[in-house]
Amino acid sequence: MRKIKINDKMRVLIALVLTFGVLAYLVQGEQEMAKPGGTGLPSEGPAQQAAEESAAGAAASAGSSSTSEDWNIKAEEILEDAANKAGKGDAAFFVEYRLERDRRRSQQIELLKQIVDNPNATGEGKQEAQKRLVDLTQQMDLELQLEKLIVAKGYQEAAVFIQPNAVNVIVMADQFTAEDAYKIGDLVSRSTGRPREQISIIPRQ
Repeated sequence: MRKIKINDKMRVLIALVLTFGVLAYLVQGEQEMAKPGGTGLPSEGPAQQAAEESAAGAAASAGSSSTSEDWNIKAEEILEDAANKAGKGDAAFFVEYRLERDRRRSQQIELLKQIVDNPNATGEGKQEAQKRLVDLTQQMDLELQLEKLIVAKGYQEAAVFIQPNAVNVIVMADQFTAEDAYKIGDLVSRSTGRPREQISIIPRQ
């Protein structure tokens, strides 16, 4: 009987310890919830924090460089992609060329907008991105105008791609002479203010 009494006391003691432990845990949890900004949710893990810091750092890096290669588009890649998609159809080539040009321009504009909106980007980087966005808008309008002007001169089709240091002009014509190249080059030079050596004219028959 004495052994049973000892066990009963131990059980009561254990129950009391567990009760106090649960109460302490609940009180501590309520205090954490009452803290400013407390949500009761688990904090971000190291992997998630590292991913977010990496993304922010990449955007800030892009915004701090005004000569980022990602801002520019390679004209030869657009030409190659359009030729591969269009096959031998000349009319289809110009459609594909414009689609590919506009698609890459959209990506370029999206990148620039991210830099402008990025709080981690430098002031200089944001200003450069804003200026580039304005330039792109003006270039896109000028491309459309030049294409219409070239076609109005009697050529079957034309596509123009203006870049910071170069202008690519693709012209569809049954016959294309040096005089044609001079007339188109002069038109593009006067319209864009670019020197003739920056203008490349590619005829397609």
